[in-house]
Amino acid sequence: MKIGLEIHFQLGGNKLFCSCSTEGTELNESFTRKLTPVMGELGKLDTAVEYETIRNRNFLYRASSNSCLVEKDEEPPHPVNPDALKTTIAISKALHCKVLDYTSFMRKIVVDGSNTSGFQRTGIVGMDGYVKTSRGNVRISTITLEEDACRKLSEKEGVVEYSLDRLGIPLIEISTEPDIIDPDHALETAKAIGHYVMSMQNFRGEVDSIRQDVNFSMGFGRVEIKGVSKLSFIKDTIEYEIKRQSSLEAISRILAEKPHEIGNFIDITGMFTNTDSSMIKKSIASGKSVMCARVSACNGLMKHGNYKLGREFADVAKNMGLGGLMHSDEFPAYGLSDEELHSIYSTAGKGDNDAVIVVLGEKSRIEKLKPLLDERFDKILKMQLEETRSATPSGETRYLRPLAGKERMYPETDIPAVKITEAIMESIEKLVPKSLEETMNELTKKFKLSQVEAESLINNNLLSLFKALAGNFDNPHILSRILLQTIPELENKKGKKLSQVQMVDIFGNQYLEARQLPQYHNTDSILELSRREKWDRNTFETALSLYIIDNIPVSELEKREELKMLNDNEIKKILDELVKDGNVTQKNVIPLFRGKTKQSFNPSDVIKIFVTMQNQK
Repeated sequence: MKIGLEIHFQLGGNKLFCSCSTEGTELNESFTRKLTPVMGELGKLDTAVEYETIRNRNFLYRASSNSCLVEKDEEPPHPVNPDALKTTIAISKALHCKVLDYTSFMRKIVVDGSNTSGFQRTGIVGMDGYVKTSRGNVRISTITLEEDACRKLSEKEGVVEYSLDRLGIPLIEISTEPDIIDPDHALETAKAIGHYVMSMQNFRGEVDSIRQDVNFSMGFGRVEIKGVSKLSFIKDTIEYEIKRQSSLEAISRILAEKPHEIGNFIDITGMFTNTDSSMIKKSIASGKSVMCARVSACNGLMKHGNYKLGREFADVAKNMGLGGLMHSDEFPAYGLSDEELHSIYSTAGKGDNDAVIVVLGEKSRIEKLKPLLDERFDKILKMQLEETRSATPSGETRYLRPLAGKERMYPETDIPAVKITEAIMESIEKLVPKSLEETMNELTKKFKLSQVEAESLINNNLLSLFKALAGNFDNPHILSRILLQTIPELENKKGKKLSQVQMVDIFGNQYLEARQLPQYHNTDSILELSRREKWDRNTFETALSLYIIDNIPVSELEKREELKMLNDNEIKKILDELVKDGNVTQKNVIPLFRGKTKQSFNPSDVIKIFVTMQNQK
């Protein structure tokens, strides 16, 4: 077994080849494109490009407030973002890579329409490094700086809809050699690499800012698994792929001595004039066809226990934009009657050991499906499994397209090579992130945090934000609690994550500086109110609750009675009333005190004044 990783990290600030912000919202403007296949530098057409040509899709792009003519591919790219380049060099140094003398950008053909130009610009910055793990060093093959792709919104009826808001965001890609031993080691390696990038001040730190690709092989060819969205899914995805390939190996052994083929598709739409199957009825009503084909010797292999050959075929059909692929191992599901099944099997020529697949969709698309299924079936039987797959949120993988090759690369003619001068190298020395051990020591010694707090800040992508804001809190523990507990608890209660505008309302422009985002918010913040009014932690958390849960604007918080701090004289006055009422002790004084006022107070001050009053009796 061989495992390697390609981890992508977004950087905040400006986009890579224009001055647009990395943050934006969608606009009403849109346009469409149709991509035309082109040959790579070696004069050959890439197999993944050929596959996309067969799919024959159209692409609809939604403009955004942070997109310009560069994103629309109607203006040449601007010079590379210097901050993004310096950050990539700093990460390369931290991971012991050799930084190249020049960064030359290449065009990598993009086959799914996720870039308006039909290619992605990418440049190698560092090579031949390593990251330390508990199970030995994992070699880093390359560290590249590239532009991120469009954000996919939907796909329907052969049209893929994208937003331009993500297109062009600086993306650092860190690729390892296949030195990873097993799923647990893959997770450890990803965390170790991620620490260095997440320590950078301009790491974007949003929900979708890290994406992992897994390169995996059990000896049957390299499988590239795209888009593992969370670290915790890396292990699940690899374990699923081990089970999938083991199952396909068993199927190939079963079929090794048997004649096997997929028959020609036969139109059986006319069989379903009076069908009770809602799926088929709906498909026919929309003008689509129903077609079937025999799959010899595959009865019980389409979906039975660990055998799921039907899913392999269904993924190909789905990629062709077909509504559904059903098979005989699932029947009589989908509302099919015994009479309909008998007619399907008879028409397809099904024998006792054969399976039958039924496909819904446009007849012209189904006819193009046959050679793709033949090719996939042949590769499975020969256990030639090299391909690109996509990761699902449940930790599974799905067939995406053939594995792209070197033919998709050719030189970028619009961007000159960038010389990495001695001045640039000197300027990044202070940017090189510290190791995990050094960072942990800084958090526990300088900020007096516990090991648990320090690890949680690192693992939750909050390190750079914490360090940027720590100077504004007298006690770093308060900031740690707010970031790790208070805000997540209020987000869970609210049912959604805080937006960047809300984070600015809480922490002010210091949040924007921490994320290296444009200064667009000049009103008061909860943090500034807290410093001005000398709030304690409880009052600050009450203010957060009023803002997040009760939707009280920041401008109104100062007027709220429950946020006005009691002074010593006001505390003593309330305590006098409690003592007069009787039955007050040091153990119950705080809950009784809360019952007497809506205003904020420091519990330790109340205890101190109460004890003084008792001693004076």
